[in-house]
Amino acid sequence: MRLIDLSTVIEPGMPKPPSAPEVTMSYVLGQSQEEEQEKGYTNKLEQYTITTHVATHFDAPAHFTMGGKNIDQFPLEMFYHVPTLYLKIWKEDYGKITAEDIRQAEQVSGSIEKGDFVIIDTGFYRYYEEERYLRTPYLDLGAAEYLTEKGVSILGTDCFTVDDVREKKKPSHVHLLKEKEVLIIECLAGLGQVTQNRFKSICMPLKIKNGSGAFTRVVGIMEEREGK
Repeated sequence: MRLIDLSTVIEPGMPKPPSAPEVTMSYVLGQSQEEEQEKGYTNKLEQYTITTHVATHFDAPAHFTMGGKNIDQFPLEMFYHVPTLYLKIWKEDYGKITAEDIRQAEQVSGSIEKGDFVIIDTGFYRYYEEERYLRTPYLDLGAAEYLTEKGVSILGTDCFTVDDVREKKKPSHVHLLKEKEVLIIECLAGLGQVTQNRFKSICMPLKIKNGSGAFTRVVGIMEEREGK
């Protein structure tokens, strides 16, 4: 068994969508050699200013509708050893992902099954630290509807958003979150480590009361194949 980390780090000045404020950090308590020599220890305590919709994070239904569930209202079982299907659908800047793109990826990776956590690798995780990352690919409404028809429980993407960043309307968010209560994980990272199309994942969200979203550490569990 091999564990792979599919999450970004949280740090000051980290990448963010244009709508989010800069991520900042200050030390409430700062360490010093003088203090450690004097007291035998020295404290460090960080304070971050950050939204819950940067880094690798969940979108909960409450993110897009007043009547939607918050992230702390979902059961833990939903995030532990989740059956996961990896679909590689690499796109160029502002590339549109359609239902047909997903069907073609299934021909390679296997069919989506009810309850799956489906990870769509657009290839843009490679540009996370670059300005190009803001020109993210997106799902059209037909793709989002196809996924919910197949019964996915979570949709994961390596992009900031599942919608076209150039448009004000957000049809895929609305369909997935508001209409179908399908959770979304955005800003997945390190997808080049995935060596199996189907595996299990652990993706526990932070327990944020009334949270429209929450950071998550997504871990893929790669089972060793026989003969290795």
